[in-house]
Amino acid sequence: MNSFDKEIAKALEATGFISSEEVLKLLTVPQDTTHGNFTMPCFVLAKMLRKAPKIIAEELAEKIQLPFGLSKVEAVNGYLNFFIDREFLSRSVLSEIESKGLSYGHKESNGKTVCIDYSSPNIGKELAFHHLRSTMIGNSLSRIYKANGYCVERINHLGDWGTAFGKLIVMYLRENLPTDDVTLDALTVKELNVLYASFSKASKEEPGLEDEARAAFTKLEEGDSFYRKLWLAFRAATLKELMRIYDMMGVSFDHYTGESFFEDKIPAVLDELREKNILEKSQERDVVMLDEFDLPPCLIRKSDGSTLYATRDLAAALYRKKEYDFNRCLYVVDLGQSLHFKQVFHTLKKMGCDWYENMVHIPFGVILQQSEDGKWEKGKTRTGTASLLRDVIEAAEKKILAYINEKNPELPEKELIARQIGISALTFNDLKNRRLMDVKFDWDSALSFDGATGPYVQNAHVRLCSIMRKAGYVVKQEEVDFSQLTDDAAYELIKLLARKGERVESACEMEEPSVLAQYALELSEAAHRFIHNDRVLGSAEEKSRLYLVQSAQCVMENVLDLLGLFPIRQM
Repeated sequence: MNSFDKEIAKALEATGFISSEEVLKLLTVPQDTTHGNFTMPCFVLAKMLRKAPKIIAEELAEKIQLPFGLSKVEAVNGYLNFFIDREFLSRSVLSEIESKGLSYGHKESNGKTVCIDYSSPNIGKELAFHHLRSTMIGNSLSRIYKANGYCVERINHLGDWGTAFGKLIVMYLRENLPTDDVTLDALTVKELNVLYASFSKASKEEPGLEDEARAAFTKLEEGDSFYRKLWLAFRAATLKELMRIYDMMGVSFDHYTGESFFEDKIPAVLDELREKNILEKSQERDVVMLDEFDLPPCLIRKSDGSTLYATRDLAAALYRKKEYDFNRCLYVVDLGQSLHFKQVFHTLKKMGCDWYENMVHIPFGVILQQSEDGKWEKGKTRTGTASLLRDVIEAAEKKILAYINEKNPELPEKELIARQIGISALTFNDLKNRRLMDVKFDWDSALSFDGATGPYVQNAHVRLCSIMRKAGYVVKQEEVDFSQLTDDAAYELIKLLARKGERVESACEMEEPSVLAQYALELSEAAHRFIHNDRVLGSAEEKSRLYLVQSAQCVMENVLDLLGLFPIRQM
């Protein structure tokens, strides 16, 4: 479909009426295919040619030499409507899918690098349900960028440094918990979660506790060996659980360079800020003034000498540019951190880093859950009110397993499949929404096999796989009569398959996985319709229709993978 618009543009330019560039601006794909596969309004030419749009359209329709693959052009009320030859389309699209397989619609390497910073949870806490968004949006974007020809560096910038660790240390010691190696090695993140919630509660009654925590972190920064031992134990306990959850979700990273990794790189950042005369004192704190950008100062170091998120993010940005020489660096972090990233990016600008324009915050709304009093709100790990991601995954798995036990109790590996469908359902419920929207999570709608859901999309893929499995053979291009794939149901599915490359490119340009999620829904609907309308196995057109099933399954599998969903083959 992408090449047809360019060929139409060339053909119209050859008439002498309009440039190909102008054609490409005007050409659209109508929703109603009775108006053609492409349509172009002629109204903008009326003033220049001093003719009515209706006349212009009729004259262009007479003069144009139709490109190969188009069946006809119609002039209707000032519009030019172009129709693709259905047999040609089915042959060209399905043959290309067979040739390229899962990489159909992908781009060749462009030699560019993108760094994507996502998930990035805080050490000492379990992954909460609201962490799903950064993790799965980032996971999908990393796959989408790779499909568009980029070298992708997937980074988990762990929150493993900062005052939070002062809080954990203070509370751990206050509870008189054992500090021997055996106890620390056996420490779990669940225990650390309890300490976080305890600190939050205690600090409300003891204001001085916050000062103790800050002092403890300062000692950690200064290299206190005992405090560092505790910190390493907290980090190890959290990472163990994180890796378990990530593995379960099919999520992986190339780098786990958290905030602590940049501890020894901060002095160089401070030196550079001083050398460039942009580090100033304000209330005994080190800051970079950003008045010229209408932004509040970027706080670099507190009065007690401890550093902050911004300090470490500056060090990380400078390191990533040097290490990966990225063309683009994305931060998949919720909308609430927008000011922070503006301050960091503009500090880089003030430092003379002309590549600061390639630093991009990818904001998103939050996951909301309904409380007992009916309010939609975001849970908080520090107060212990957040739903834990592992608990939500386990609950989803149980609900899907109950469905499988009812419908197909003899299914092999049904527990694994239930988990994968459950995780895919949670992921799709998130990704089908535009990033900036808050997502209200509802069990019934998320796990339903009907409507705009992950299970509905999975079911479409399963049905295609089932037909292929029952057929027991694979069809090759030379065995296909493409004239048998021109009916409406087949044509609508093929037309969607043709647009995969366009959708993958659009999802990348917009940095919006929902583009592909919506595409998956469209494909699912078209696949269900085709299977319902056009009998495949046992029909006179079996080989041709099976070839279309194979092609649709291949595209569906890759789209699911690009979204970070598990492409389930049976359920």
